[in-house]
Amino acid sequence: MNKEERVIIIGNGISASVVAMELCKHKEVIMITKGLESNNTVRAQGGIATVINENDQWQYHYEDTLRAGYHTNHSEAVKLLVRKGSNYIKDWINNDFPFDRNHKGELLIGKEGAHTHHRILHAGGDKTGEIILLFLHKQILGNVRFISNQTVTQLIVENRKCIGVEMIDHTGHVSTMYADDVVLATGGCGGLFEVTSNHPSIMGEGLSLAYHAGATLSDLEFIQFHPTLLWENGYTFGLVSEAVRGEGAQLVLGNGERVMKDKHVLEDLAPRDVVSRNIEKTRRAGYDVFLDVSMIKDFQKKFPTITNLCEKANVDLTKGLIPVAPGAHFIMGGVVTDLQGRTEVDQLYALGEVAYTGVHGANRLASNSLLEALVFGKQVAITIKDSPSRKKRNNQRGQTNFIHSTKQINLPSLQMLRKKMNKYVGIYREGFGLSKMKQWLESFSLHQPIDSIPPSQKALYHQTMAAWLIVTSAIARTESRGAHYRHDYPTCKEGLQDYHINRRKQIREQQMISGG
Repeated sequence: MNKEERVIIIGNGISASVVAMELCKHKEVIMITKGLESNNTVRAQGGIATVINENDQWQYHYEDTLRAGYHTNHSEAVKLLVRKGSNYIKDWINNDFPFDRNHKGELLIGKEGAHTHHRILHAGGDKTGEIILLFLHKQILGNVRFISNQTVTQLIVENRKCIGVEMIDHTGHVSTMYADDVVLATGGCGGLFEVTSNHPSIMGEGLSLAYHAGATLSDLEFIQFHPTLLWENGYTFGLVSEAVRGEGAQLVLGNGERVMKDKHVLEDLAPRDVVSRNIEKTRRAGYDVFLDVSMIKDFQKKFPTITNLCEKANVDLTKGLIPVAPGAHFIMGGVVTDLQGRTEVDQLYALGEVAYTGVHGANRLASNSLLEALVFGKQVAITIKDSPSRKKRNNQRGQTNFIHSTKQINLPSLQMLRKKMNKYVGIYREGFGLSKMKQWLESFSLHQPIDSIPPSQKALYHQTMAAWLIVTSAIARTESRGAHYRHDYPTCKEGLQDYHINRRKQIREQQMISGG
């Protein structure tokens, strides 16, 4: 044990908390967060996928993950996910984690879109993420230092090593902190869109932070739009979990006509990209779409969070219809890591939604995200814990000189950025609109040294840069595959492994965007 060695974790969701839990007895662990609720884990209504049923096998989970990801996944990463994930969840069960059970005490095992077997475990009905986070935070409380109301504005890098962070608080005070290892667990980019299931503070800054530190990013065009956000009077009230459709709910028009009938062999439980596109197409044709939940017995008991959302939106559940629309949900690409969560910048790790581990491919399989956070959180923690002991940091080396400009730079408003991202980089995309968006973004002060940007503008700068990185990736992939759908290029057929192999290799090379 060497408590003299410090680990900074940026974020406080499940991936960040798993690393903290594993390391806090061995290292000094500091978690930096915008706010204690500034994460998506507490919003994770769906469960966690794992092989637990005797009729299921890890190979089936592996194959389902590849199929949902349109076979662009990294096979070794997927094997690691499904095999180790199952063992970790069994450990949780043996340690009395409160997964939902029936009156006989047997685990309730659900099924969601694109899964061939029942393998989804829930806790508290639709409060799985919240309960997992409480479970983890109880174990790290008192052993981890939380620094809240801080936004990390820059990763401090010397000789290709990440040695600390620069941050700004809500009063505008700028400070720096040094560490032996830095873990990036900032979440995805849903907050860059007008309609999203994400916490509004999750806006892709981690992508830009890593890019400017010299890390490589990949597959940023693959952004999953969740099919069913509660949508009433032009406003989204939150996510309506896929578990609702897993219980038998169906997507319908106001007259009862089914939206997904004959659209896919799995109908309402088709992969999320398929369902989202069909709902969006229906809505663009002028029809409202509803989730018919009338057949679900004890809906309010099974889905208390969704019931509460319906009450806030004044949706009468006695009618059995919940109005829904798709919204930005999860990015499959991110900061490229190896199986231990290491980036190309020494001492900088990435995990969770900000990372590109390769497990999700072009479209994430439902309920694999919490599992990924758990498995790769363990991988990162083990790697840091087993790293050769270093000399104690020299805190006095401090104060790396940041040459901050006092002159404000030209950036868009967040409102306009979100509006344009929804319009040009949403569910349906095409080359002209993407190019128009890229030109608009490049009309702002993006390509300049990060040190020269005023600290007060760095957060918006990173959000704008994240949008530019995503758009650049979307332009490079000239095919429709999974969550990336382009009107002007052909669609990859589901499950076709040898589809344009050479072209895919060329595209992958284009997608690898290196910072520095």
